[in-house]
Amino acid sequence: AKMDDADVKLIAHVHHVNVMEMDLGKLAAAKATGGVRTYGQTLMKDHQDGDKDLVAFAKKKGIATIPADVPPTEADKKENADMMAKVAELKKLKGAEFERQFLDMMASGHDKELAKLDAALPNIKDADLAAKMRDFRPVLQRHADTAKDLQKNTPTAWNDKSATKTGDKKTDA
Repeated sequence: AKMDDADVKLIAHVHHVNVMEMDLGKLAAAKATGGVRTYGQTLMKDHQDGDKDLVAFAKKKGIATIPADVPPTEADKKENADMMAKVAELKKLKGAEFERQFLDMMASGHDKELAKLDAALPNIKDADLAAKMRDFRPVLQRHADTAKDLQKNTPTAWNDKSATKTGDKKTDA
């Protein structure tokens, strides 16, 4: 049985998201430090594993090559263009500014993907795909939550690097 067009489009979209996340995770693993670097490595691994699984699933369902993700509406096209511009900008940044913008992008991006997935779930025709997407959802949720936790827990390092210079130890006598 041929898969429903909307189901194939969902596979294409999730594949596109996985590829983007692997690239961004690789960028964070290279440019970031501490928890943000670890988070980047987690993104790479989770989305790589998820994508291998998705590609194998698609093949099993008769989709030899996952089609390109084509944004269905003008708003989606604009959102995609904005995202590509943000990624290009992110690649130019380093240090604390990179980490801040990366985490902002990850928190909002994963929230958007969760909303899209929640909207798509009730309409998925293929039961196996629906199960796969339900299994994928907690991974996206964990990525969104981790980005938000990192946003809360790392700002002092961004705002006040000078306060921890060695040699500036104050002693109270």
